[in-house]
Amino acid sequence: KASRISKVQVGRFVIDMPGNNPKISNYKYEPEVNSQLGRLSVCVAKKYPALTVIDIGANVGDTIAVIKSAIEIPVIGIEGDNVSHKFLEQNTKQFQNIKLIKEFLGEKKSTIHVELEKKGWNTTLVPAEKSENTITLKTLDEVLKEHGLLTRTLKLLKIDTEGFDTIIIRGATALMQQHKPVLYFEYNKTNMDAIKEDGLATLLSLEKYGYPTVIFFDNKGRHMITTPINQHDLIKQLHHYADETDSEIAYYDVCLFHAEDGDIASAFITGEANF
Repeated sequence: KASRISKVQVGRFVIDMPGNNPKISNYKYEPEVNSQLGRLSVCVAKKYPALTVIDIGANVGDTIAVIKSAIEIPVIGIEGDNVSHKFLEQNTKQFQNIKLIKEFLGEKKSTIHVELEKKGWNTTLVPAEKSENTITLKTLDEVLKEHGLLTRTLKLLKIDTEGFDTIIIRGATALMQQHKPVLYFEYNKTNMDAIKEDGLATLLSLEKYGYPTVIFFDNKGRHMITTPINQHDLIKQLHHYADETDSEIAYYDVCLFHAEDGDIASAFITGEANF
């Protein structure tokens, strides 16, 4: 299947995907999948019209297509996988104001041994000391500085990296302190368990960076619940419930607004609750 290319309708655009990418079926049978990210971009841009979105784990460019379908704003797409990045380059030629960066990101700059799972369509990095495969990780803070992007209005950070999401957030503390972006990332306990990542601790630690509330979406993109981040027991229960193999909810997408953006948080929550 990987050798076949499928043309997939994503929002207002058509993008190419390798035939083994499960996103093909996702967008075919659930065309509104990920549309909340487009609505979120519109909501944030109303307050910050010079907004640039950072899309980490940009894959083949489908979430960029979702965003561009909702609003014309600049997007920084970061993807480390060779195959996905080639599709990303090709698919984003139809868009304006795109900056692509080919990197794998982590908590600190390092070279690690990994096994590569789902390679070429949803690459998952599983640290393995005995593996012959090595990759170099950089932090998001380092990459943004290297590419001279820190002067932009970086008010929305989206991450979807198969369990590395909270690891990447720990490498973005300068961004959070300087720009206080809206955070939107996948929270997949199954993937985090596979790489021994304590994502719960990182999620709860975001309170000290000024993020008072957590919005949970199920893996279908439906708004589930909004809760103060200091409700640790509730968040722990949600953490333990989701499971890709043994639960009605495989994983969550979570969204957090800085306290200074309580106005747009309220507007977004109200909109999603009524969607």
